[in-house]
Amino acid sequence: MRRRQVLRSSAGALALAGLGGVASADEASYAPKGEVAVDGTQEVATTGDGKYAAVAAGKGFAIVDVTDPASPSIAAERGALLQNNEDGPMQMIADVKIDGDRLLVTGPNGSPRGAVVKAALLYDISDPANPERLDVLEVDHPIHNSFFADGYAYLTISDFEYEGAKMVDTSGDEFEVVNSFSIVDHDDKWSDVHGFLRSCHDLYVQDDVMYLAQWDAGTFMVDVSDKQDPTVLGRAGGLPADKLSQVPRESLGAVGLQPPGNSHYVRPSPDGDYLYKGAESWDADPNDDKRGSSGITVFDISEKANPKELATIHPPGAEDETRGGQFTTSHNFSIRGDRLFSSWYYGGVMVHDVSDPANPERLAWWRKPSETMFWGAKVAGDRDFFVAGNMQGSVMTFSTKAGEMADPPGAFTPPEETGLVTDIDWSQYIETESTTTEPTTTEPTTTEPTEMPTSEATEMPTTEMPTTEMPTSEATTESSGSTPGFGALAAAGGLGLGAARLLSNADEDGEE
Repeated sequence: MRRRQVLRSSAGALALAGLGGVASADEASYAPKGEVAVDGTQEVATTGDGKYAAVAAGKGFAIVDVTDPASPSIAAERGALLQNNEDGPMQMIADVKIDGDRLLVTGPNGSPRGAVVKAALLYDISDPANPERLDVLEVDHPIHNSFFADGYAYLTISDFEYEGAKMVDTSGDEFEVVNSFSIVDHDDKWSDVHGFLRSCHDLYVQDDVMYLAQWDAGTFMVDVSDKQDPTVLGRAGGLPADKLSQVPRESLGAVGLQPPGNSHYVRPSPDGDYLYKGAESWDADPNDDKRGSSGITVFDISEKANPKELATIHPPGAEDETRGGQFTTSHNFSIRGDRLFSSWYYGGVMVHDVSDPANPERLAWWRKPSETMFWGAKVAGDRDFFVAGNMQGSVMTFSTKAGEMADPPGAFTPPEETGLVTDIDWSQYIETESTTTEPTTTEPTTTEPTEMPTSEATEMPTTEMPTTEMPTSEATTESSGSTPGFGALAAAGGLGLGAARLLSNADEDGEE
């Protein structure tokens, strides 16, 4: 059963020592360097110089000054975005991205009931204390996630139908839609697969290759050097389209939210030869011998048409890996050089050495499930710390150096290498012969494997999930920007927001 709320209101929920004076990390005791309260914290993004971080905060955003990582502070806050719009103000703002001195703010990341404004906002943050809105692009679909670099914004089209990406030129400080792409454009067979199972959950663009995290369909690598003519280069992981297209509506949640997981979040290595794919999943049956959480899989993509699976960084263990428990599935992460900085919801944040991608080595791990639940971990430029968004209402900074936590919670260190789910039994869901997931040329190497202890928990629901709603906040409007604070996010039933977007507001036909 559910142990605690996914997010608590910031009033009395966190004991932040002066909102900054937290123990520093060193070789003897790895701990946060600093912390500042930001209600509704979800995604974070950092500036190139690592001095500021933008924070998505439900009904608005904040700019955090991390010039001194031991004492971060609020530089600016904006709330009630587009409040004068007929369907405003904006809701469910869970994603922000930074390109130079420009900030991209998008939402909603899900499908709240009723008419809501769906938009991308462009800001000038050359003066981080005074963000200036430059343009607004209204769209007809939720925007679950985005990517922003080199004067282009890439927006997920999160509608359970097209499920692709919109490419938008922002070089003139205005939004100009250039083109859209979906895997259904590439191969019509994917149109037979329910949009939930091929959801374009996130994306990343590097060296004119767009990496699309398409949930159970895998990660598609698309050449966008000519944005008018995107070309698929290959696919890493994913389940077969002919099997996914046969999954009945009542089994969508069981297939899409259980291990072996999905393509939830992706990042290529700096040289583009390796792909890090994070999955998001939960335990459907805590009484069996299989775990529920998923980790980060590493692929060799030096040949985009022939990806090879190399290794998996397995998630930390927990007593209850159901969506109602202290789940520890992977979430958003970042890479700099040969270091991987990752978040695991209640399972904390980690630093891995990935100089040998086939054998990731954990260097640091910090977790405090009674007070933290991490959305992402983003490195701060070339500085010696990274910034982590704590969904319990704060932004935290951590050292990039190796270290050991002084007094780690014992519940997060199960000892054995059992219970890892590596394939799917199709016979449970469709009338077909048993098959496995897409083959790889090498046997995956496991790191930090753990076992999920059995416990009492709720069963895995299917697609009938409540919509994630945002309570009324006391955030400042864009015009004033003077009063701190945003309302806390009330996540549906302990569900991660990635899955909440996928399962919210479904009608009897499984459509949104």
